Amino acid sequence: MSSDKIIFEKTKEHRGWYFVEYSPPIEGFRFAMVDLTILHSTEKIKIAEAMESELKIWLARYPIPVMVSAFDDKENLIHLEPIKDCSHLMGYLPKDQQSPLCQWRLLKDEELSDAALDRNYLKKVYHDIRFRTWTSEDVERGKRENVQMVWTAWLILFVWLVAIPLIVIILGETSVWIAKMVLAYSLWKVFVQVMKLLGKWKKSPREIEQEREKLEMEHHHYHCKRNPQAFLRLKNENFERETKERVQKEAESLKQASSQ
Repeated sequence: MSSDKIIFEKTKEHRGWYFVEYSPPIEGFRFAMVDLTILHSTEKIKIAEAMESELKIWLARYPIPVMVSAFDDKENLIHLEPIKDCSHLMGYLPKDQQSPLCQWRLLKDEELSDAALDRNYLKKVYHDIRFRTWTSEDVERGKRENVQMVWTAWLILFVWLVAIPLIVIILGETSVWIAKMVLAYSLWKVFVQVMKLLGKWKKSPREIEQEREKLEMEHHHYHCKRNPQAFLRLKNENFERETKERVQKEAESLKQASSQ
């Protein structure tokens, strides 16, 4: 069997109060994934019904076992207890049957067919979904690129921390002119620092802005140390707000695309 892997693109569709994302099986998995992102506060029973409906829709379109889950607009899993014993719905089409078998539990591998493990079969099923092939050569090339990036980073550090200081020292010893330039620059830096300490050196707009940011940061750190729980809560709130904004933008983009 070829060691090449195929990676299918995901499919997203807008449903009004939620949008759905269908992810074909990744290499070695026997099922696809259907994720519902709920855009507004909704009753659990309604979410469960939508999950069951989506399972049937996607199984009719692509007869590959699926696992359905629901998330809020902060990308947190929605727990359906006590409406359902499990927050994940799995289903598949039994052989020679048109009606899907759905169960609110995680099915074991031996309960699922191995159809999703057949690359050629997946290409036929997902005939309308684009995919790319990830070969063993791609893997090796990726490894080589990572190694090259690491060596480049080390080379840059060596140049700045070793080579350049060494060159300055050598030139300073062999050239009186270079030595005088370095001495003059050092004296100038000392003069500027003394004038700043005496308050007689006019600060640049950049320095004023840096001082303002430093004061704000110190003020922020002071209050974070005084109230670490509030800081953690604020950080979580910021993360959730950014996630919610991103999800809402994605939903709006899908809505506009579906209306065209």
